[in-house]
Amino acid sequence: MSDKIDTGDSVFHRPTGETWIVACVQDGRLSWVGWPEGTASVADCDLTERATPESRLKLLQDMAAMSQPDHRQRYAARRLAAAIITLDETASQCEN
Repeated sequence: MSDKIDTGDSVFHRPTGETWIVACVQDGRLSWVGWPEGTASVADCDLTERATPESRLKLLQDMAAMSQPDHRQRYAARRLAAAIITLDETASQCEN
């Protein structure tokens, strides 16, 4: 299993002994799903379970639709928008 941690993955945070579901990873830090909002160093976390592509997409969609915007909501919206742009570019290449 690759050690790259991504949205929807489960991680074990060694300093607290807690297991979290990852909301986002940016600049060597990750944010977890839930409250309170916060971040931790990726270096302090061990990947315990990889999210499926379907569960990752569902979590991104749910976070993008959050009514109280925070950095996780903005991250999800940007990531979904980037995925749509990539799909649009691929479709355009297929048409040519």
